[in-house]
Amino acid sequence: MIDFGALQTPPAHGDVLVAPDANRLPDAARSNDRALRAADGLILSRPICEWRRETRSAIVGSDDRPVIVTGHQPAFIHPGVWAKHIVASRLAGALEGVALNLVVDTDAPASRRLAVPVVRDGAVALDHLPVTNAPAGMAFEQWPRRSPDQLAALERQTHDALGDRYDESQMPGFFHAARNAVDAADWVEQSVAGRRAIERSFGVEVVDRRVSALCGGVLVFDMLRNAPRFAARYNRALAEYRKENRIRGLQRPIPDLAADADGCEVPVWAIRASQPRRRVRVRRDGDSVRLFAEAEEIGRFDASAAQHEDTRAPEMRNGWRLRPRALTLTIWARLLLADLFIHGIGGAKYDRISDAIMRDYYGVTPPLMACVSATLLLDLPRSGDSAVSVREAMRAARDLTYNPQRHLSPSAELHALLTQRDRAVQRSRELRERDPRNHAARRSAFFEVRAANERLLRTSPSTVTTARARIAQAIAQDERDRIATNREYFIGLYDRPRLRRLLDALPPVEAFRV
Repeated sequence: MIDFGALQTPPAHGDVLVAPDANRLPDAARSNDRALRAADGLILSRPICEWRRETRSAIVGSDDRPVIVTGHQPAFIHPGVWAKHIVASRLAGALEGVALNLVVDTDAPASRRLAVPVVRDGAVALDHLPVTNAPAGMAFEQWPRRSPDQLAALERQTHDALGDRYDESQMPGFFHAARNAVDAADWVEQSVAGRRAIERSFGVEVVDRRVSALCGGVLVFDMLRNAPRFAARYNRALAEYRKENRIRGLQRPIPDLAADADGCEVPVWAIRASQPRRRVRVRRDGDSVRLFAEAEEIGRFDASAAQHEDTRAPEMRNGWRLRPRALTLTIWARLLLADLFIHGIGGAKYDRISDAIMRDYYGVTPPLMACVSATLLLDLPRSGDSAVSVREAMRAARDLTYNPQRHLSPSAELHALLTQRDRAVQRSRELRERDPRNHAARRSAFFEVRAANERLLRTSPSTVTTARARIAQAIAQDERDRIATNREYFIGLYDRPRLRRLLDALPPVEAFRV
């Protein structure tokens, strides 16, 4: 249904991607619903369709309404991610269903800062404003609540960075909602409150559910009980994906699950307060299943007693908790929760691995999915067409190094040096043509030419200085343009007209009513 080879980041400001076309998404959702209501593959001795009915009722209150699902980290989402929320909201509205956003607070972010482009003296630069004092490697769910003073400090820093653009941005509304989320237990709930305030102002409605509160449930427990069999299917799906996409190495796009005498890895995280996430291994001794976070045993259960009437996760030791990794989460969401799952480009491409696992391990035809993305740029100063590129500046500097005679003004002093260079060049050419295997002589001629070039350049040091300055200037301008054309800034940094452009570019509710 999706041509994965054609999935590309929308190239220009205001461009959007919706695949398949909007008018095909309602039928995809209905087709998935019909197929999954009849799915009779077994998880812990019960059919998938029964688990799906119970999961949907528990999370959205009913199994009757269409559920459109997307998900992302509770980070500062950019317009390409927000486009998924917009499409999910509109599709759910057309189908009289619910749009659900999985807040993946179990991920550990690459950055703990808010990137804000600033304009100083007409040039753009990038400020990175610290958001949390949580140690590096901590999952979002471990980020503590920001106090009123800490929120006020971050707001002042953001205001200072944006300057006159602050009042036109969505950041005042974001901070107002974050401050007023008085019942928020942590930063995740504060930031989600801020993001939802922005969305509501544009009529975008999604229901947020934190992954840490859902945990993957029965799917995770099944993996723990059947770790070697699941790992074999998982690794086989990865091998097929690598072969199809001509990927070498066992670390891309994600590592294989390890299996050896010490146990079998499962695609689950172990997490504990104030510690980075750890990978989980399962070791089975008879009917006893033991769980390890690296070398530490963190839980165990009796597999023989764990029948379908008891699907609770095993009791964990010392405050450890289990969390699904990315593929585990999307398999769970697509099988047991969603009528249609909406991915970004990266997730859609990688989730073909999940498709293979669903076919091979669960015995289910993978439900159809959608892919949505967008590119929206901030209004920031950029270099014009007359700017010299880094490549051009370096090419000119290279030519100056190897052909200084092209760049220096004629003079009596240069005449003698140029004659010396011409003789050295001629000697080098003759050796190359007449005695190509005389490497020592050819090397000597090469260094003679180089020495002649250096003597020429010493007659005009300002020419060399100018060439180096052009390179430095081109590199600096290239960096400024990279900052100005970055598509991944938080939606809160945009003004309303720009965000409205994105909403207008995406299919309206009517496009899904077919």
